[in-house]
Amino acid sequence: MPQPSPTPDDPSDLATNPNFDLTNPLTSHSLILSIPISQLYLCALRNDHNEGDEAGEPPTNHWTLCLETAPTSCVMLDMVPGDGSDGRRGKIEVSALNQEYDGEDSRPYSDETLRAFSFPVLRNTTAREIMEFIVAKGRDAFTFSPEWEGCRFWLSVVMADLEAEGLVEKGAGDEAKRVLMLYWRNPEGSEPRVMREGTFRGAEGDSGEHSEGWETIDDTEL
Repeated sequence: MPQPSPTPDDPSDLATNPNFDLTNPLTSHSLILSIPISQLYLCALRNDHNEGDEAGEPPTNHWTLCLETAPTSCVMLDMVPGDGSDGRRGKIEVSALNQEYDGEDSRPYSDETLRAFSFPVLRNTTAREIMEFIVAKGRDAFTFSPEWEGCRFWLSVVMADLEAEGLVEKGAGDEAKRVLMLYWRNPEGSEPRVMREGTFRGAEGDSGEHSEGWETIDDTEL
């Protein structure tokens, strides 16, 4: 796992990195971030009323990345806008989730999750190491699109990085992109949705110019 080189704008100490929010009391304890993880989950959160935004954009899901530490617990990485003069600068909110045990229906991720897509972790690693890898690749420094979208694009890039590093199976990046380019309706069903891109501010994070977003894909059975 490559280690980041500390710089004033990209510190290796996650606690002082301005692109992370570790104020959740459970994640402020380093032990939580040092537990080995077994699965990654891309989680599409529920849009209760399938509503678009005030600007007339069609509905989308907000997505998070959950790192399973036990059958009923995970560390959740949630890239959200809100920082910067225009509010488009992203920050990764880090939370430790502990769910109640519910037999075979037990899940490690948030109850707000409508659909979760799992990816086995191929090497022994921890949430802290995943976060440090994100920093090393410059993926922590992210600005959302003018439409205030970007969590799906951010996750698609991070998943491609993890595949290239050998942390998830070959093809995981393409599979992640496939599910991220769909809107998952509440309570069921899906339809194609353009993926609006944000921009990375890190040295390795040049996403290129794709102002119109990635093309939609055909809706397929998942």
